[in-house]
Amino acid sequence: MEPAQRKMKILEAVVEAFIRTGEPVGSKTLCDVLEFSVSPATIRNDMAELASLGLLEQTHTSSGRVPTNLGYRVYLDRLMKLTPLTKQEQSLIDDSLYLSADAPEHLLEKAAYTLSRITHCAALAASPSGEQAVIKRVRFVQTGKHTAMVVLITSTGSVKTKLFRCDFVITPEIIGIFDKVLNERLANMRVTGVTPAFMQTTAVSLGEMSMFMPNVLLAVHDAAKEAASTNVAIKGQSNLLVMPELNPTDAKKVMEFLGHSAELSKILMMNNSKVNVILGSELQNPALENLSIITTHYTASPECSGALALIGSVRMNYPKIISTLEYTTHTVGTLLNELLDSE
Repeated sequence: MEPAQRKMKILEAVVEAFIRTGEPVGSKTLCDVLEFSVSPATIRNDMAELASLGLLEQTHTSSGRVPTNLGYRVYLDRLMKLTPLTKQEQSLIDDSLYLSADAPEHLLEKAAYTLSRITHCAALAASPSGEQAVIKRVRFVQTGKHTAMVVLITSTGSVKTKLFRCDFVITPEIIGIFDKVLNERLANMRVTGVTPAFMQTTAVSLGEMSMFMPNVLLAVHDAAKEAASTNVAIKGQSNLLVMPELNPTDAKKVMEFLGHSAELSKILMMNNSKVNVILGSELQNPALENLSIITTHYTASPECSGALALIGSVRMNYPKIISTLEYTTHTVGTLLNELLDSE
């Protein structure tokens, strides 16, 4: 075996041993796990050279070595071999997701919950961006004598509801008028086009009828605005609180980070590759230094795509966790496609 190849094998073994134990890895441990025979002295020399390259570091003079962030990056990009899921593991994911495949929002929340439970990480599911979505249907449901609810359904499967109130008594005939008037104007229109200016123009076109519909138009506008945004479901945040790598101060900062949905959406959508692993140190956020974020993207139709992600320890079991995330993402895309076809 060439020396360069041997060093990469040693780096791979160090990373995987450190992931398993969280303890610095010494030459004796490597002698037991390496698939080729080499002396402890050679291993120590190779580890010293890997350290000089910035791939390993020695936390104490007499201790073994641990991977640096650069070492993790080399492992992830060049050395890692995924661990396939067993049929039983696949069935566990399938069974969980199929039970919630009645609406996109339910499915994505269930996907995040299932991932957090299986991987013991925090899991995130970003809904499809509504920027390209069009309105398929606007429905109205009476909820009281003076109140009703607008239900806006888009091409991405998003369903947004808003309550509104009228000063007059709402009857089935009035509901029918709302339905006819607004579907004529909004059907097949992009949700991003439902702006305040458009709604004002619509009100003018309604003439005297607009006097009865100000709250209706406002509710439709608010529903469309929500449909155009990306929502992020987060499950398993408590898994991060028990990580030994996070002190209480950093744990609090991580929880605050998870509360900023706009920043999360940006990270989740920053790379459209199949799988993207972002080491916390690469995000220039000190609170995330000991974490990693793994993102994947699902696609159900040209305008229906979003992301799933996991946040966990930088020494997470990448080969197994990435396989779990990939399989879940594929299943979510398939189920979303079936949901959209059925509508």
